[in-house]
Amino acid sequence: MKSGTGTLGLILGGIVALAAMIFILSGGGLGGKTTISGDDDLPPVAGADPN
Repeated sequence: MKSGTGTLGLILGGIVALAAMIFILSGGGLGGKTTISGDDDLPPVAGADPN
């Protein structure tokens, strides 16, 4: 019987759980969530040429 076969899984699982906890506690700010407070924060919209 092998002993310690789950050590790598425990380490990787702990890292993933820690990353998920940091993401959740930060409110998603670390994941690219952008808060828009007005029209100035939005990208320009391309319009048709009036000619």
